[in-house]
Amino acid sequence: MGHDSFKTVVKALITHRGEILIGQMEDDPDHPIGGEWHFLGGHVEKGEQMEEAVKREVKEETGLEGEVHQIIDVMTFDHSSDSDKDAVQTLYHFEADSGDGEAMDDLQDVKWVKPENLLDELGSKEVERFRNREKQEKFLEKLKKAPVI
Repeated sequence: MGHDSFKTVVKALITHRGEILIGQMEDDPDHPIGGEWHFLGGHVEKGEQMEEAVKREVKEETGLEGEVHQIIDVMTFDHSSDSDKDAVQTLYHFEADSGDGEAMDDLQDVKWVKPENLLDELGSKEVERFRNREKQEKFLEKLKKAPVI
């Protein structure tokens, strides 16, 4: 498999005051997660730095600004039904400056969820990716225990 068959994707686990923001993708049957609830993010543009891509995607999809804190996990996954396309995804912790996010760009809705309810709210593909990743599970456990400020 050649390098040109990979997509570079950034995702944001967005937090604010102890909750996590997730988005529901527009109901597009041609999109791998059409209609599903997921962590927000998208493709890195040519020449763009990864953390800047996270900030741009969060702003485009929710209008929120904030700070990128750390990389939670890096993984690969099948990007589409076309078996020649895989994605390299980096999941970042992004702390939003406010809780005023709204659905924009390719989202039909957004909602804040408590860490203990996250896996019940995410779409099946996102949950499957999450459950198989120890670093993501550990990060979620830390969020559940963290004091809300």
